[in-house]
Amino acid sequence: MKVWFLLLLLPSLALAMGTPAQKPVAAAPGNPGVMLRDDALKTSPSTAADAVAKLGRGDKVRVLTSNGGWTQVYAAGKTGWVRILSVKSDIAATPNLGGLVEAGNRPHDPGKVVAVAGARGLDEVELKAARFNPDELVLLDTYVASRAEADQFAQLANLARRDVPYLPKPEGASPSSMSKQP
Repeated sequence: MKVWFLLLLLPSLALAMGTPAQKPVAAAPGNPGVMLRDDALKTSPSTAADAVAKLGRGDKVRVLTSNGGWTQVYAAGKTGWVRILSVKSDIAATPNLGGLVEAGNRPHDPGKVVAVAGARGLDEVELKAARFNPDELVLLDTYVASRAEADQFAQLANLARRDVPYLPKPEGASPSSMSKQP
C-alpha cells in the first residue's frame, strides 16, 4: 500500500518542485514575412536553379536577404530563394517607397542613378556597382521577333493595331531638356 501511495505522490512532488529551467528556443533567423503568391523555393537566385520546395500564397517565411530580383527566405525548415515580388517582409526589409515621391520633386541630375529602380529590389550599392555587359546585349538580340512573326502573333491573339499619339510637350520645357521623339 505504501508503494502505491508513493507512486501516486511522486508526480505531485515533481509538480510542486517546479519544472527545471529550459533552454530558450533560438528564434528563426531573419525578419518575418509572408508569401504574396505561390512560388518555388530555389537553391540559388536564378530561374534555372533547382526547386527545393513549393511555397504557397499566405505561407509565413523569414526574410534573410535580397540579391537583385530575388529574396532569400527561410521556410519549412529550408533556406532558399524566391522572386522578390512573391514575398513581403513585415518590417525593415520592405523597400522604403517614400523615395519615389521625392524623386519626382527633385531637380534632374544626369549623374545620379534613378531612384525608382530601388522599388524593383536593387539597392543603391548594386546600382552603383552596375557595369556594362556586352553579353547581355547579345542575349537581348535573341529575343527579337521579325515583323512577320509579330504580325502572326497579333493575328493569332486577335490583336488590332492602334495608333497612340505622343503626349504634348510640357509647357516651359526647353527643346534641349526633352528627349527626341522617334
